[in-house]
Amino acid sequence: MKNSFSLKGLTYLAMAFVMFLASCKDNDKIDFTSNDASNVEGETTADAFSNDATDVSTDAVNGISDTDFGSRKVISFAANDRLKCAEVTVIPSPNSTVDIPSGVITIVYPSNGSCTDARGVVRKGTITITYSGKRFVAGSTLITTFTDYTVGGIKIEGTHTITALAPSSAGNLRFNVKIAGGKVTFLGGKTITREQDFTREWQRAANPLQDKWVLLKGSSALGTTRNSTTYVMEVTEDIVHSRACWISDKVFIAVSGEKKFVTENKLVTINFGTGTCDNTVTISINGRSKEVNIAGDGN
Repeated sequence: MKNSFSLKGLTYLAMAFVMFLASCKDNDKIDFTSNDASNVEGETTADAFSNDATDVSTDAVNGISDTDFGSRKVISFAANDRLKCAEVTVIPSPNSTVDIPSGVITIVYPSNGSCTDARGVVRKGTITITYSGKRFVAGSTLITTFTDYTVGGIKIEGTHTITALAPSSAGNLRFNVKIAGGKVTFLGGKTITREQDFTREWQRAANPLQDKWVLLKGSSALGTTRNSTTYVMEVTEDIVHSRACWISDKVFIAVSGEKKFVTENKLVTINFGTGTCDNTVTISINGRSKEVNIAGDGN
């Protein structure tokens, strides 16, 4: 709870400060700069790749049966596009039980670049998941760390902690997803850092390929941009990630929803649209808007 309060408190303060500055200059129009698009693209790409890492970890845990959690073994994920060429190993802890399972799952991708998903993205390195508690039961946790893990050459670092929450009133599973010490290193060598506190809802469909992941309003993050300036971000309208768009249209960002992004004393609104499968967002600053296409390499 302490981390959550800190993140959201800083977000509110930063946004209030920028709105105050804007009110002092309400006759001035803020022009877009090259940094605006760069900052938005960097944060949105880092968000997408962090979300992808969370999704891969969740897929691995969900694809392991209760029986398989009982002993050390290698699990096959032939039908999972992002895991089919990785070696996934379950290692139960000595005190693991059927009612309260615990242990470690390792996901090891080949270092030779031979693991390519449907979007043509190559994964390398190792994901380590420390699990405690039954899947989907409130209070159970997954703590994910990375060793030389790259997606399309982009390096992911940090500690991701996923905690199961009580389901929504509609019965959808919900999770708190925190990131501590998050860092994304792009192909050109620039980095973006990230501390995150999200509430994530899994909206399951009859066909799993139609599932959606929703970042709920109030989720927040902060860190430094590729240009070494600080930023804070808050979700102001639920943000929807579509698995169908990810698979069929190679869309790696959200398809709907909105968030506020503050950096360089500017309040930027980032709108993902109304559900169309594309990698385009609309950014708005002080009443002016423009479309930005988000590149998969963050550059």
